[in-house]
Amino acid sequence: MKSCARSSAHSIRRTFSILEKFSATVAFIGNLEQCNGCGGCLKQAGIMCPTFMATGEEVMSTRGRANVIRAALELRVNGHDPLKSEELDAALSNCLSCKGCTPECPSNVNLALLKAEVLHARWRRDGLPLRERIFSNVDLLGRIGCAMPALTNSILDFKPLRALMEAALGISAKRSLPHYARERFDKWFAKHAGAAGSDPGYNGAHGTPQQQRGPVILWDDTFVRYHEPHIGMAAVKVLEALGFEVALAKNRQCCGRPAFSVGNLDAAAKLAKHNISELSTVNSQPLAPILFLEPSCWSMFVEDYRELKIENAEDVAKRCFLFEKFVDDVLAQEPDALQFDERPATVAIHPHCHAKSIMDPAFMSRLAERLRGRKATVLDTACCGMAGSFGARAEKYGLSVQVAQRLLDAIDRQPPATEIIASGTSCRHQIADLGNTRPKHMAELLAEALL
Repeated sequence: MKSCARSSAHSIRRTFSILEKFSATVAFIGNLEQCNGCGGCLKQAGIMCPTFMATGEEVMSTRGRANVIRAALELRVNGHDPLKSEELDAALSNCLSCKGCTPECPSNVNLALLKAEVLHARWRRDGLPLRERIFSNVDLLGRIGCAMPALTNSILDFKPLRALMEAALGISAKRSLPHYARERFDKWFAKHAGAAGSDPGYNGAHGTPQQQRGPVILWDDTFVRYHEPHIGMAAVKVLEALGFEVALAKNRQCCGRPAFSVGNLDAAAKLAKHNISELSTVNSQPLAPILFLEPSCWSMFVEDYRELKIENAEDVAKRCFLFEKFVDDVLAQEPDALQFDERPATVAIHPHCHAKSIMDPAFMSRLAERLRGRKATVLDTACCGMAGSFGARAEKYGLSVQVAQRLLDAIDRQPPATEIIASGTSCRHQIADLGNTRPKHMAELLAEALL
């Protein structure tokens, strides 16, 4: 899309003002105009841009998408609709919202935010489609699914129904859907805390830690709560062994990442306001660290809540930590705070793209190598291609698999019996669906090695 000329900020501002009275116009224009056309996104290494690396098509790159958005808003695409056109759909719908452009683009263009804002403007005008409404409410689906998990899981595996879902909703029948747990993590945690003789919001320490370190709040995200409670259990085991009193965030709602990613920003902001309010006062421990097992939830709190201009988001963000980074920081100060077994093993780590967009993931191999006898490496990979609901869409399944090939090849090059670590639920889903291994969360690796 090099032929798309640079547009003026004034023209874009006028278009948005007329069509939407869009609340984020100034910030939107500034972000869009950061793309200077240098072509730094047209490369085959790093994490930007995974769809360009997979296809070689410029419209699949950060520059290509920015140019299409400019052209569309100036009515240079179809001449009459700045928010809906074949070209704009191709640019936006194929963006994985991986945030790889944010750290690697020389101008730090945030294409994930641009995509969300343009889609938000479209949905405000045209209404939110049913599929996007469903994808925005995965926490509600979790509550429903866990009410009768055996029946729900059987339904999700019923091939005729999956074919119907693909025809009616565009959810790929080729993609497995995550099963619901027999026991929700928050229900398990309440019993676990009760057995320790403490308030259900808190938890007694596991074993006999050397030091009592005070409270931490564990954010039990949608997938840990309803689909993968064993990961939450592993995290509790590790944190208790360190001497922390573990609490869950009471009355928490979904972080809003699913809604944000499909441009449902009103819903995302509503969820954000609720969560920030709850975490500002939870359990009368306003300064307790908040730990995240899912990197995309963590990035929502530390980056996107601020983009949504949520009051007090900045203060809460200062208390938010990725689980593995928090544990690594503790062990950096006190290497003997946890005792691990010793056995020779190789560990390969695929960091979540949102984590890589904010921090250097090199510490992850250092943390894994605190387990005696382990040799760990951080894989040189970009987005896994699943990207939340992206890989479940029938029309995107092929591209999702194409993007995943770099990760799958990197895993295949590892020695036999290598333990694969992926802290993102989408990453684990993609690897399990397309590969021959069951990846683990870092919390599982640590918990299984505890003495």
